[in-house]
Amino acid sequence: MNSAWFTVSIATILAWAGAFVAAQMQHAVSRFIRPLVYLSLLVFALIAIFDILPESKQSLSWPVFAAAVGAGYAVFWAIGTYIAPICPSCAMRAMEGDHRHAHGAGLAILASVLALHCFIDGLGVSAASTVQQAFGLRVFAAIAIHKLPEGFALVLVLVAGGRSPWQSFWWTVGIETATLGGAFAGILWAQPSDFWLAIVLADIGGTFLYLSVSGLRDAMTSRTEHELIAHVH
Repeated sequence: MNSAWFTVSIATILAWAGAFVAAQMQHAVSRFIRPLVYLSLLVFALIAIFDILPESKQSLSWPVFAAAVGAGYAVFWAIGTYIAPICPSCAMRAMEGDHRHAHGAGLAILASVLALHCFIDGLGVSAASTVQQAFGLRVFAAIAIHKLPEGFALVLVLVAGGRSPWQSFWWTVGIETATLGGAFAGILWAQPSDFWLAIVLADIGGTFLYLSVSGLRDAMTSRTEHELIAHVH
C-alpha cells in the first residue's frame, strides 16, 4: 500500500504541474496538450479492456461482472450528461464555451464532480496495487498520463469562465488533492475480499471506458464542427 501512496502522490503532482503550466502560459502550449489527452484516452481504453476488466472478471460471474462494469459506466455517464462534465480535458472545448460551472453553485458542483473523479483515480491505483504491485503500476501509468492535461484543462476552463489564472490554479490543486483521498481510502480498506476488490476494479474499468468513449466522441464532434466552419468560410 505504501507504493500505491507514492505513485498516487506522483500522479497528483503531475496534475498540479499541468495546472501550474496553464496558469503561467495558458493557451500558449495547449496545442501540445491535446495530443496527450487523446493518448491518455486511448491508454484508458486499452488498460480497461486488456488489464483491469480481465483481472476483475476472474473473481466474478458474468452477470455480476457486467453489472459492475455497467454501473461504473452509467454513473459517470449520468453525472457527465445531467450534472457537470466529469473530465475537463475530455470536454475542454465544450466547457470553455459554457461558463455555468465557473461561478457560485455551478463551481461547487463542478468541483464536487471532478473531486469524485480524482478520488476514484486514487482508489483505482490503490485497489490494483492490492492485487499485484505490477498491476498497480500499470493502472498508475494510465492515470498519470491523463493527470497532466487534466490539471491543465481545468485551469483553462476556469480562466475562460472569468477567474484569474492563480485562482484557477488553487481551485485545481484543491480538486486534484482528492486523488490522495482515494489512495487513503484504499489504505484504510484493510484486507478486502477478492470479490469486493473485483467489484471495485470492474466499476473503475467501466469509468475508464466512459472517459475514453466520451472524450474521443467530443474530439470527433469538435473536429467535424471545425471542418464545417472552415468549409463555410
